[in-house]
Amino acid sequence: MDEDAQQEPEQSVANRVLSTFIAAVGEEDALAEVAARLKPVLLDGDAVNEASLRQAIFGDDS
Repeated sequence: MDEDAQQEPEQSVANRVLSTFIAAVGEEDALAEVAARLKPVLLDGDAVNEASLRQAIFGDDS
């Protein structure tokens, strides 16, 4: 069974929305690096915490 089929419906929809957002952000040259950092934090983890989100958005030294 694939990963989407195992997720709650709301989580699956949220992941698709986030994927679309990240893809759109990634098309902007200035935001491509942020999008690349956001994807694993938002989509690959079970939970998002503030520290990991800040690191993804602002980089390593924020």
